[in-house]
Amino acid sequence: MELPKLDNSNLWDKTYILLKERILRREFKPNQKLSIPELAKQLGVSRTPIRDALNRLEMDGLVKTVSKVGTFVNALEIEDILDIIDTRLMLELWVVEKLTLLSDDDYAQKIGKLENILQEASLSVEKIPLESYLRTNYNLRFHMAFVELGGNKRNTEIYLSMMNYHFLAAENALFTKEMVTRAVEQHYTILTALREKNFETLKAAIKLHLDDSKERLIRQLQANGGKL
Repeated sequence: MELPKLDNSNLWDKTYILLKERILRREFKPNQKLSIPELAKQLGVSRTPIRDALNRLEMDGLVKTVSKVGTFVNALEIEDILDIIDTRLMLELWVVEKLTLLSDDDYAQKIGKLENILQEASLSVEKIPLESYLRTNYNLRFHMAFVELGGNKRNTEIYLSMMNYHFLAAENALFTKEMVTRAVEQHYTILTALREKNFETLKAAIKLHLDDSKERLIRQLQANGGKL
């Protein structure tokens, strides 16, 4: 596969972003070995930014390095979905425990951000093609805004890294119109519980939403051979 030459400004970030995009689009195939010398040659850069990019991609869970063998693109399998959803659930339920620490004004302001995202999503899901909707990342924006309510930057970064599978599934059309419509409906249930400060209902709504997402995504993955 041919890759475009990169200019020297912000070289390390550009290398990382380009390789990440190609992995998410599966232009690099699951379990494909990524050759540092070949990538450096095609991109017109030294091996150092390639190594840095691969290290960052490994932290994202998109590649894995085998000692004395090389670096390979990770395949997305059912076990990965199970692990990721468990981590997401743990972090989102942790956020619920932190909500009582917010002042009334801060709480209202942050809930307003979630409301705006959800209003945009509910309008877009009916008006634009599914492919375009998925690229707007409304689901990611909603969940990231929710996790940010917890006020812990490290947990927010961990959550974001967990969502790479979501980009991968979107790029490869594992999401259906029914799935995204259902997700918007469940987000409204979460938002209602937030408005009412009914935290037990909120926990139940979060668990239902993530369990439903897990089951639907696994069914789609199974229909595509169980691996992506």
